[in-house]
Amino acid sequence: MNPVKESDAEIEMDSSSHAAWQEPPALTLDERGMICDCSKAGEKLFGYSRKDLVWQHVSKLLPELSEILLVKNGQINPQLGFLSHCGHPFRAINRLGNTFLNELHFVLLDYAGRRTIRMIIQPC
Repeated sequence: MNPVKESDAEIEMDSSSHAAWQEPPALTLDERGMICDCSKAGEKLFGYSRKDLVWQHVSKLLPELSEILLVKNGQINPQLGFLSHCGHPFRAINRLGNTFLNELHFVLLDYAGRRTIRMIIQPC
């Protein structure tokens, strides 16, 4: 008895769907807005290496966030959450000083009582 084989079309479709997915540009921030980590796609988007960004304030990349509390009463700041849900464009600056607009999405993570924020950046 011959084993069942996937058709070539199914294999092509499966491999192309894996190749098409890419990690989004993202930063991990502490509650004060200090960058704790940066995805590879984030490095590419902003033109900085991870080591150049860690422990810098997020306003280095997104100046509008310089005066906004990211976390309020243990939750994402409601004003910031509202703006991100509405698709408000935030201006970003890359290493070369070029500006571009992005939508931001925030996820508050709590691990062992330590809060971090995963900020996903979607260029407009």
